[in-house]
Amino acid sequence: MKQIYLLRHAKSSWDNSNLTDFERPLADRGIRDAKKMCKFLKDMDLKLDRVFCSQAIRAKETFDLTADGFNFEIDKATYTDALYFGDTSNIINDLRKLEEIFKNVLIVGHNPTLHYLIELLTETKIDRFTTCNLAIISYDGEWISLNSQQCGLKSLIKPKELNN
Repeated sequence: MKQIYLLRHAKSSWDNSNLTDFERPLADRGIRDAKKMCKFLKDMDLKLDRVFCSQAIRAKETFDLTADGFNFEIDKATYTDALYFGDTSNIINDLRKLEEIFKNVLIVGHNPTLHYLIELLTETKIDRFTTCNLAIISYDGEWISLNSQQCGLKSLIKPKELNN
C-alpha cells in the first residue's frame, strides 16, 4: 500500500506589499501551525521516500518546519516550479514516473490544485483544504497506473483540530 501525503503551505504573510505572490513568507500563525503539525507528525513516526515541494517561499518554509516530523532531510527534497504553476495532471504525471520502491510520497503545494487533486484521486468531496492541512491518501497499485478515483482518503488533518 502506498501513501500520498498532500500538505498545503501554511498561512502566508501579506505584510510586505512589495513582494510577489511567489516570494511571500509565512505569517506568525503559519509558523505556529507548521510547528504544531510537525509535532503531530513526529507522533505518527512516518518515513517518507520522496518529497516534492513548490519553490514558493511559503511552501519551502512550511516543509522546512515540518520535515523533522516527516523524518525527511530537507536537502533531499525535490523543489519544483511545477507545483506552483502546474495543475493536477502535472502532479499525477510526476507520480506515475516514480519507481515502485517509493511507497510514501509528500507533495507540498498550493490550492486550488491540491484541493482538486484530493477530490480527483479519491472521488471524495471535501469542503475546504485550508492552509497547513494535510491529506493522507492511500493507493494500492503501481505508480504508472495511477489515475483518478483509484485512491482512498485516509485522513484530513487540520492544525486547528490538533491538541498539541
